[in-house]
Amino acid sequence: MPKALIMAGGKGERLWPLSRKSRPKQFARFFEKTFFQLTVERIAPLVGMENICVVTPEEYIPEIRREVPHLLEKNIFVEPMGKNTAPCIGLSALYLAKENPEEVMVVLPADHLIEKEEEFRRVVQFAFELAEEDRLVTLGIKPSHPHTGYGYIHFDGEYRTKDGLKAYKVLEFTEKPDLETARRFVAEGTYLWNSGMFVWKSRVILDEIKQYMPDLWQGLQEIARYLGTAKEENVKREVFSGLKSVSIDYGVMEKTQRAVVIPADLGWSDVGSWAALAELLEKDENGNLTFSKHLPIDSRGCAVFSKKPVVTLGTCDLVIVEDEDVIFVMPREKHQEVRKVLEKLEESEDEDFRRLL
Repeated sequence: MPKALIMAGGKGERLWPLSRKSRPKQFARFFEKTFFQLTVERIAPLVGMENICVVTPEEYIPEIRREVPHLLEKNIFVEPMGKNTAPCIGLSALYLAKENPEEVMVVLPADHLIEKEEEFRRVVQFAFELAEEDRLVTLGIKPSHPHTGYGYIHFDGEYRTKDGLKAYKVLEFTEKPDLETARRFVAEGTYLWNSGMFVWKSRVILDEIKQYMPDLWQGLQEIARYLGTAKEENVKREVFSGLKSVSIDYGVMEKTQRAVVIPADLGWSDVGSWAALAELLEKDENGNLTFSKHLPIDSRGCAVFSKKPVVTLGTCDLVIVEDEDVIFVMPREKHQEVRKVLEKLEESEDEDFRRLL
């Protein structure tokens, strides 16, 4: 039976203040359930709860156990520090390969939304079959518009079809483009949004890490020598402290000859900003969100996230977020710049502001 690996170590900084170091985006309750709970429920029917694994920093483990108490203890992998997705995935593949190197694993971020869950499982099942052929499979999202906040996957050359699904060979990955380039990508029709979801055998991804990321490979081999011993955690921490922060996209997927992509229409969003979250929610005739108690008077395009009633007068395109200890207001057009707020909070000498991190 394939395994599912859920990466639950991100910070979700662009959804501050409801997402913070102590309560990152995957555990924030924007809906009835958290993003993490929704991710678990989405994949469980395909692999079973006993085959769901989570990689996360140690400080998040109590919250993971509270939210999904049926996760097996042995399936929670501790990431000693955040070093982007390549070390995180490599470490997890090491654990899984020890049990069965030929077993297929699906890698999922913990903080994405997918509306079409049945279609998601159908696509992943197809990806499982392709991974059995030692392919590195990624799920590409058919773009609905030019988006400068996503990476893109350029594909060509049909590899396999099944039940209306198609897999293509990957030509290249492109990081977040400017608007003109994004428009060209969408118009050409051979580019997909990079979803950050992957399917492969643990042995195969470790082989590719060995070839394209030798420093990471050597670190993983050092960890492997101490798996199951009293020194394991200390060795992991020491190895990770010396690793570069590298994504699996840059470290492996941009270089490998094994990559294939399945174009998919999943109703997907990485919910990477307040504007992205606002796009998912219902709006009134003037484009104001109806998510919170909001009385808009001569107001248009405002997104309000608050437990208290909010009244706006003559405002346009604002994001207003109220948490227990802070109120945050910004123009919607600034939604990709929230990290600037965190930088200023870090620099502040006022403890009232530093406590907001």
